Amino acid sequence: MKKIILYFAVVLIPISNKAQTPYLYYNSLTDSIINTFNVDTNHLSIKRTDPMIKYKNYFNYVLCFYKGLEYKKIRIKSEKTHHVADVKPKPIDVIASPEERVYTIIFSSDAGSLIDTVTFENLSVDSKIALISKQISLIKEYSTLGFFEVIGMRFKKYSLHRSNELNKDINIYSIEAGLGHQLMTYTNEVYDKLLEDNWKDKHAYKKYYQKNVNALMSYEAIRVYLYDCAVYLQNVYK
Repeated sequence: MKKIILYFAVVLIPISNKAQTPYLYYNSLTDSIINTFNVDTNHLSIKRTDPMIKYKNYFNYVLCFYKGLEYKKIRIKSEKTHHVADVKPKPIDVIASPEERVYTIIFSSDAGSLIDTVTFENLSVDSKIALISKQISLIKEYSTLGFFEVIGMRFKKYSLHRSNELNKDINIYSIEAGLGHQLMTYTNEVYDKLLEDNWKDKHAYKKYYQKNVNALMSYEAIRVYLYDCAVYLQNVYK
């Protein structure tokens, strides 16, 4: 009898714990799903006065897919800028080891052009998650770099030609993390909103369009990676 009780204790306890763990892999997300990831962490910092504070659970959700990422703290803020999103390490941390670096992710709150339609606040839930994942993937790239490479990253990020390989790596990191479905939604949404016909200011179109679509991986390319990536073969997506 004692052996039977012990057997059920060993078998059922892990099942019970697993049942309480939030499900991670989704084809499409909602706020109700993401809000189950309401956890406090000293590694994520958002000022209570910043509009991004209401999306803290979004960051908690994405960070679940980057468990091996080395960083001391990630600060989140919004400001007026033509970069929809960007990552900047704390200047003094250029000489710090990856696990001691502090990163700031800056999201545009106002760009003064059509790209306001693809700023964080105006995106769908899935696209918001994809945009966050791209920034976390960029931090993952930073975490592999030494002093001179971190210095050079600024020029690499903002050059249309030099950023091609970097953008590909960042997108692949997000796909490998398990967020490829969200990335496909984001790609389609950005392209649809930034169609040339939607731009009244053609000068702004020439100045900002290419910069904002250059970082995208095509829908078809993402889908190809999904079929070959282990995370999509090993996990069931709801």
